[in-house]
Amino acid sequence: MLAVGGFPSTPSVEVVDAADAPWTLPTVPPKCSTAKINTGDVAGCIVASQVGMPETRGWPEPPFPEPVPVGELPWVDLARGSSGPVVMLVQQALIANGASIIADGQFGPLTETAVKTYQTANGLPSTGIVDVATADLLGVHNSGTGAFPPSGWKWLGWGYNGSPILTQWEAQLASNQAAIGSLRAGQLRAFNAALPLFEGFLAEIQAKGYQIREGGTYVFRCTASTRKDCAGLTRSALSNHAYGLATDINTVANPLRTYYGINGNTACQTPMATDMPQWVVQVAEKWGLYWGGYGWSSGCTSPAQVKTSASRDPMHFEFNGSVAQAQAILNFNAGPGACIDVADVNGVVTERCYSRIEKPAATTRVVVTTNAPAGATAALVNITTAGAATNGYVTAEACTAMPVGTRAWSNGNARPGRAVAAAAVVPLDAQGRFCIYQSTALHTIVDVQGYFAPHAVAPNGNLYTPVTPVRTTDTRTLPFCTPAGVCDDTGPIPAGTEIVNTAASALDAVATLANITVVAPSVNGYVTADTCASLVPGLQARSTLNYATDTVANLAVVPSATTEQGVQFCTYSPNGVQEIIDVQGFFAPAAQGGLAYSPLAPSRLVDTRQCWTDPVTQVQRCALINSAGSIVRMRAPAGATAVLVNLTAVQATATGYVSAGACSALTPGPQAQSNLNAVIGSAVANVAVVPVDADGTFCAYMSSSMHLAVDLIGTFSAAGALRFTPITPVRVHDSRPPA
Repeated sequence: MLAVGGFPSTPSVEVVDAADAPWTLPTVPPKCSTAKINTGDVAGCIVASQVGMPETRGWPEPPFPEPVPVGELPWVDLARGSSGPVVMLVQQALIANGASIIADGQFGPLTETAVKTYQTANGLPSTGIVDVATADLLGVHNSGTGAFPPSGWKWLGWGYNGSPILTQWEAQLASNQAAIGSLRAGQLRAFNAALPLFEGFLAEIQAKGYQIREGGTYVFRCTASTRKDCAGLTRSALSNHAYGLATDINTVANPLRTYYGINGNTACQTPMATDMPQWVVQVAEKWGLYWGGYGWSSGCTSPAQVKTSASRDPMHFEFNGSVAQAQAILNFNAGPGACIDVADVNGVVTERCYSRIEKPAATTRVVVTTNAPAGATAALVNITTAGAATNGYVTAEACTAMPVGTRAWSNGNARPGRAVAAAAVVPLDAQGRFCIYQSTALHTIVDVQGYFAPHAVAPNGNLYTPVTPVRTTDTRTLPFCTPAGVCDDTGPIPAGTEIVNTAASALDAVATLANITVVAPSVNGYVTADTCASLVPGLQARSTLNYATDTVANLAVVPSATTEQGVQFCTYSPNGVQEIIDVQGFFAPAAQGGLAYSPLAPSRLVDTRQCWTDPVTQVQRCALINSAGSIVRMRAPAGATAVLVNLTAVQATATGYVSAGACSALTPGPQAQSNLNAVIGSAVANVAVVPVDADGTFCAYMSSSMHLAVDLIGTFSAAGALRFTPITPVRVHDSRPPA
């Protein structure tokens, strides 16, 4: 059985009635060794705080509200009781000279001792006072500063969240995509590697009966033991909350307090205010989280330890390990998943491993290596999204630095609870890579169908010849045959049956451009298309189209063979389906003529949810939904014979379809072929190669009321730059855990 949020609910600690009593006088378990943490098995020990900031353990380095220097001021001696940024600078200089103190901006007895030690070692009077001579030797000066907080920082009274300067920092944080018990979706924010630890902990304790009344993770501030607004402090005072590496829950019942001894007893024997039973803390430790109830500044190791005071923070749980250790702990608790390369906003590529219960989060940029031949500059791929909990989209882009935020175009749209495939022509870097940006948490799968390369690199490459779209297969009304020549009058095609598609062509084609549609299947499944010689019935290692229980289409360039009957390819599905195939063109050797491809920087030509203008009539429409039977006209780049576009149907009020073509070919009324099928409640996308009229326009017809977005990806023309080489489709990327 799975707990809330899909995390394992099997207790790691035996829970009995007495175990629910608050753990007011805890004893700290031993520290986990580095070797133990690296295994991920950390139940029964603590992942304690370490020397250095989180960025020294692989986490990104955040900005910090540094005050702007405005000049040097006269030196003011510092002694016990002093505080502020200059004290912090002194402490940092002492640490650099070997002192074992904390740079917290508070001049206490430990700092005083460190000053005396430094003075003695350097032949100065051992006063413990930082005078001008001591400060000069330490290299510390009393610099004046401007207004605080500095420009770009907005203090909200509890944190700097949402400040303009934090835009890029906060864009790197992921959030829980679904509710976790009483915690709503989006309430937790952390880096991808750490978020699942908090999700697992909070899901498990709620599944076992602990009630969470309030909670959160990310707050950009300094520690509660210093000034939370960080005034006069340095980044060493940043709280783990600023990294999303800490969570506070049930703060009223679990206050941060300093406890003192009662009747002469040690402070460690003073019960703390908490509603946390021991088993809750032990679950946290299983997920690698340190409990603030043990205390800060060395805390109380047990009730027997002698201390005059003890600071305890029982609301607080934090992760103190590295990125790799977070992954190890997650894999141990949830099972190993897949390891993939990801690119950050700066274009830095690193490997990221996910547990079996994880999906790459929203804003992740997945790196896909296509194994392209030398010289290839673009690839034809099939991108499949799976496991999305919400509607979203994916965008294929370069893996270089990219601005933070949403993308202005898309290559496919994800839908909850189903796999969705979308063909795309994607640019490749010199290493044969491209990146997929995803707007929501999901898995991605990529199958390569071929490559584009310049004429000089691929002189034997193929050119494209468009044809008037023709429906060559429709198992609802037409007979279909297997490669063995066994034919049926009409469908559905029996489960596990391979069928042949044949199209008349004046070319000796090596690949067919076709739109493949599955109509209202009864179960989930997929279709794979390839040459009849290469496609063997049975479990497939790649797919061309994924379907659920509604009508769905996808464009494909399918390797084909020219026979006496025409150009042929085969399709296979493990389930019984009705299938439609509309052939739109062929790729053939360049000696037979045709069009070459030129990629463009993707751009949105029209989005009827916004304002758009008909390029011929110059009539503008703004945010008006297109009625059934509407035709949207667009202008292609100069010289284009055909355009490669991504069509997206949005906010459909009824099921329907979109057909794209030369405007002269789209007559009013129902069309004989379609490019995508719209559904209610989700955006649906499909790529299309659309012929262009002599006046440079092309059109899209909508059979039902809907909005339409069209993204221009590239053009085909006689002067195009790239030729195409099809391959037997091969899977090059899959972020899902191994079976």
